[in-house]
Amino acid sequence: MLPKKHASESEKRKKKRRIEEFKESRRGALDKFFKSNTSTTTNPDERAIVPVEEQTTHPEEEDEGPIQDNVGIDTDDNNVSDHKPIFNSPTMESTRVDEEPVFTIDMYDPVNWGNLDNKSRDILVEKGPIREENIVFPMDARSRHFAYTHYSRRMSNGEVRDRKWLVYSKSVDKVFCFCCKLFGSSNLKSSLGHDGFSDWSHVSERLKEHEVSVDHMTNMNSWNELRVRLSKHETIDKELQHQITKEKERIRLVLLRIVAIVKFLGKRSLAFRGSSEQLYNDVNGNFLACCDMVAEFDLVMQDHLRRIQNKELQYHYLSHKI
Repeated sequence: MLPKKHASESEKRKKKRRIEEFKESRRGALDKFFKSNTSTTTNPDERAIVPVEEQTTHPEEEDEGPIQDNVGIDTDDNNVSDHKPIFNSPTMESTRVDEEPVFTIDMYDPVNWGNLDNKSRDILVEKGPIREENIVFPMDARSRHFAYTHYSRRMSNGEVRDRKWLVYSKSVDKVFCFCCKLFGSSNLKSSLGHDGFSDWSHVSERLKEHEVSVDHMTNMNSWNELRVRLSKHETIDKELQHQITKEKERIRLVLLRIVAIVKFLGKRSLAFRGSSEQLYNDVNGNFLACCDMVAEFDLVMQDHLRRIQNKELQYHYLSHKI
C-alpha cells in the first residue's frame, strides 16, 4: 500500500487547532514586561522638549563616562552604527566598545569600593550602608563569628546606639567602616577603612577603639555633610548635576516612545529592520519608519531625530543592538 502524500482533513484540523491554541496562549505576553498606559497624557512635561545646554568637559566627567546605551553615529550618512555600549553603572562592570556588559559587581559590598567614581559614591552616600538580614555568619578557626549585636553600642547610661557606619561583607566575611572606606585617606591606620577586620575574638574592642578615633570622626562628618548637601541639591557640582538630571529626563521621554513602538511592532509580529539603518530612508524598516512618523507629530522624538542628524549625540538608542 502506497503511503499517503497529503495529510488527511482530520490531521489538518488538529494542526490548525494546535496553532490557534498556541497563538491564544501567547496573547498579551509582551505586556508582562511593560506597564500598560493607553490613556492620553495631560502632563505637559511628557510632550515638552527638555533642553540641554552645552557644557565644557571636565576631568571628573571623563572619568565617569556617559550614562548611555549603545548607538554611535556614522558621521557620513547618519546611519546607526554597530558600536557596543560603554556602560558606567554602579551595578555592572565598565565595558569597552568591543565587550559585552558583565553584571557581576555588587555596589553595596565594601570590597568593591576601591575604584568608585563620584556618581557611584554619591549614590552610596544618599542610600547609606545596606544590612542584609538573616545571614548565617560563618565560623572561623576558633569557632567565632560576627553577630548582629555588634551593629549596636551600649552606652554607660544604658542607652543603645546604632552603629550605622558598620558594614559586613558577606563575600569576604569581614566588617568595614562605611565612612572611612569611602572618605578615608591612604594614611588611615585602621583596617576597618582598608581591607576589613575579621578577628572576631577582638572585634568588640576594635570597634570601640575605632569609633572614638579622630580619623573616624572626621570621615563621619564628611559623610554627613555630603549627605545633607545631596539631599538639598547643593553640592559643589550643582550645575553639572542639574544638567545631568535634565538629560536623564529627556532620554526617559525618548525611551517611552521607543518602547511604545517596540510593543506595537511586537504585538503584530512585524519585522523591525529593513535593508538600511538610515533615518528617513524608504527601505529602513518598520522600526525606524515608525520613529520617522512619530517625529512628524511629537516634539520630543522630533528633537531627538534632529540631534541625530546634526551629529549632536554619540548614542541615541536606535541601533539593532539596543
